[in-house]
Amino acid sequence: MIRPAALAALLSGSLLAAVLAVTLTPHAAVRQGLVPRPPDAQPVFVREVLSGDTVVVSNPRSGPQIVDLGDVTARLIGVQAPHFGLINECYAVEAQGRLRQLLPEGSIAWLAQDATAKDDNGRWLMYVWTSDGEFVNLALASEGFVTAGVTYDNDEHFAAIAQSTEQAFRRNAGLWGECR
Repeated sequence: MIRPAALAALLSGSLLAAVLAVTLTPHAAVRQGLVPRPPDAQPVFVREVLSGDTVVVSNPRSGPQIVDLGDVTARLIGVQAPHFGLINECYAVEAQGRLRQLLPEGSIAWLAQDATAKDDNGRWLMYVWTSDGEFVNLALASEGFVTAGVTYDNDEHFAAIAQSTEQAFRRNAGLWGECR
């Protein structure tokens, strides 16, 4: 598993990064962006996209991933989107727009947890798939709408997300080309 310090080395192009890339490269399906939805993923309805890494979903019934009923806030694991504020960070609007395209209001999303279920703000920490099986966390990273970042001890898919972030960086995709 790649840790934050290793990600920094990976993105800086150091020798350590090269070693990590060789030893931690995910299998071919992950390299192609095909991280399958786990069998215990839970379907929910998308209510609203709050930012490039946070959505409100409606959970009609308790399930294996989210036990709370009704509207809950889900924060995508392994990614960091630019923030909104008094002055929006570069690419915040674009990241939110892309997440809205992937998860339109009223659509069905599939959620799966990792080691830590909630953050300090009470948001559910989730990997997210679209109804047609696209892994949203990875798609946002590979298209350059977000950066990779460890979310607590949730790192099941971090190597794939970090690799996609590095590839987007090298291509100057998204925020990597616009926000320098």
